[in-house]
Amino acid sequence: MIKQFIETLSQKNKSLKHLYSLIREHGPVSKSELIERTGLKQTTCTRLIDELIEKQLIVESGLGESSGGRKPLIYQINPDYYYLFGVDISRTHTKVLLMDLNLDIKEEALFSMNEESTPEVTINFIENEIINMLHTHQLNTSRILGIGIGAIGPLDRENGKILNPIDFPTKGWNNVPIGKILSEKFDTKVLLDSGVNTAVVAEYKKGLDKEVHNIIYCLSGIGIRVGILNDGHLVHGPADNLGLFGQGHMVVNIHGRKCVCGSYGCMHAYSTIPAIKEEVIHSLKRGHDSVLQEKLNDVGQVTFSDICWAVQENDALCSHIVKDAAYYTGVGLSNIINILQPQLVILNGPIHTQMDLFYEVTKDIALKRTTTIYPGYDVQFSRGELGENAAAIGAGSMVFDYYL
Repeated sequence: MIKQFIETLSQKNKSLKHLYSLIREHGPVSKSELIERTGLKQTTCTRLIDELIEKQLIVESGLGESSGGRKPLIYQINPDYYYLFGVDISRTHTKVLLMDLNLDIKEEALFSMNEESTPEVTINFIENEIINMLHTHQLNTSRILGIGIGAIGPLDRENGKILNPIDFPTKGWNNVPIGKILSEKFDTKVLLDSGVNTAVVAEYKKGLDKEVHNIIYCLSGIGIRVGILNDGHLVHGPADNLGLFGQGHMVVNIHGRKCVCGSYGCMHAYSTIPAIKEEVIHSLKRGHDSVLQEKLNDVGQVTFSDICWAVQENDALCSHIVKDAAYYTGVGLSNIINILQPQLVILNGPIHTQMDLFYEVTKDIALKRTTTIYPGYDVQFSRGELGENAAAIGAGSMVFDYYL
């Protein structure tokens, strides 16, 4: 019945949809709470709850807290009524998750992206993993509510196309109609959005919705992407096909380095993995001392993992370069924070999760440039709770949201 919620509905079915949405959002929840939130009469609410139970959309989940009398029954959605697939396509990996309607992961598969990861190869991986997971869990396609995809942009969200990803490991990703391909293959709804947008939605849906409603999510690695929730709603700009604020092309040093976009002084030119690697290699070739000279035969082959190791070893050169890169991230973030005043900033992606120094400096600079302007303003920072699964979880949630 959930798939029918997007059709023109009778008043009764509108009430069923609204009640189901509330149970999804606030469950486990008692009948009295639902009556209070909906304004429905007790007899009407009881009848609608009974119908949702009969249709197996919701289930009784025990007893709630008593306010003086008998403990009330509480209700939650039936997580196994349908299943969702969430897909994350990034520069480093493609991930496929099978989830129930609670967004709990039932199975996952990971595919490392490299120079051979053409659209054909990647989509074949996604299709095969979906087929395998359906078989393993004895599900047919009628039990799938849909497939959500969080991807690197630029995107044509409306038509489900990946247009031409920047800094992708392989060529050929031009106008790829991935939504149409998967929709026809599995006869189900497919939705596409920027991975950073789906990631911030996932963190919100999986626990933050009861604590904060204004969130900035910064995803930093080979590029920089920012997703924003305002009052619990995802912010889309009219040209938001890369994640809001694009690939980190906010100018943080007007007379700074030239960026891949052709402008000068963008965050991307300082605070990404390629930018940090380039600065480390340049410094090593100029003869600056580093523990990396003892580890590597060819300093031109420095990897991000090498730099993380050197920072962990308190290498002066790498630590200085990382602090400098984090400084510019902090400056860029402070600009966004000063405008939007979020309650929480989530810093994720390999630069933040694999280098404590980068995360701490970014946080400190952003705080110094905001709290001095707004005394008493208390913005919180974290690395998120869902790690690299966030984008795929949020992509699946996007499909559920579509029907409700």
